[in-house]
Amino acid sequence: MRLAPSLFRRFPSAAPRPGWRRASNRRRAVGAVAAGCVLALAAQLGLGLAIRAEVSPLRDPVYFDKFALLRTHPAFFPGPAPAADRPTTLLLVGSSRTLNAVNARRAGDDLTRRLGRPVEVFNFGQAGAGPVTNAVYLRRATQAGVKPDFVLVEVHPVFLAGQRPDPPETRWLLPFRLRPDELPVVRGMGFPAADPSAHGPRGLLAPITEYRFLILDRYFPFLLMDNKRLNGGHEPDAHGFARLQDVSTPPQRAGLMRIAQGQYADYFAGFRPTGCGVDALRDTLRQCRALGARAALVLMPERGGWEAWYDAEGLRQLDAVVAGLAAEFGVPAFDGRKWVTEDETMDGHHLTGPGADRFTDVLARDALAPWIGGPR
Repeated sequence: MRLAPSLFRRFPSAAPRPGWRRASNRRRAVGAVAAGCVLALAAQLGLGLAIRAEVSPLRDPVYFDKFALLRTHPAFFPGPAPAADRPTTLLLVGSSRTLNAVNARRAGDDLTRRLGRPVEVFNFGQAGAGPVTNAVYLRRATQAGVKPDFVLVEVHPVFLAGQRPDPPETRWLLPFRLRPDELPVVRGMGFPAADPSAHGPRGLLAPITEYRFLILDRYFPFLLMDNKRLNGGHEPDAHGFARLQDVSTPPQRAGLMRIAQGQYADYFAGFRPTGCGVDALRDTLRQCRALGARAALVLMPERGGWEAWYDAEGLRQLDAVVAGLAAEFGVPAFDGRKWVTEDETMDGHHLTGPGADRFTDVLARDALAPWIGGPR
């Protein structure tokens, strides 16, 4: 019931006191702040749990996005009783060199024509992925049901460098991108990976802080400086291939070559292929053997003077390392370092669109068809 103002004048004690109003407002403010804190904590905890359960892809979005693409190719998930008409499957694992060099759809069509049976190819190459990342990603994929018939494994020489205590892959494979059970695996390969705070209570109670870069990278990339995304801006097609521009002019190429040389300069001097990347390659080949998948190694193009950047003795040792792994596991090794010209590259090791087309054709004709079509 609303009391008339005249009632308050007649009975002053019935009117609300200013102090009572202030106390009531204070209680409402405190309640609102407390409710906001509870909601914020619940939101943080919910996000942290979603990341740990991998309902959210924020732990390692480049992997989960690529795996989601692979999911659209059921031939790679044959189950315990593969269909009789299932295509032969080939999975490519590697760095951005593979990502930008092998047009998987084109390779699959070419191999299907050459071999007279369906062949499906998927490019699982990732920007910044070296041998350790590839070993981790193959393990994740196979645990999720992926079972390819053939696996082509890239050998990226720089990522094998062992003359420094910090492997080059530490610049990209940050520990928070790994699952807790993957840390001892990569450490066993010799990769230095400390326990990240994101795996502890902070990952549950403050995931927005712990995964702030990945949140920006995935949902607000326009806020990143120079739009430098984790995947390098390499957006793949339905078969995992990311095509670069069709033309690279000499001035553009010279500038990008300087960037590429500077990116790896610390690992060219005194280069020795003795690092944890060698053990990671061995781990990947072991996985393929256990899976019953036939594996092969491939060296991707390096043109425009790349070979002069390495220590010459290290390059000689590289040939011996690759040959030794091939002999140890009974797998072929394809040397594609000179299969394209410098003009068909962006920076000596990432291919232009036409360069990728030609590399794909040579790879399919001279390496993949004889390998896949040959005797087991």
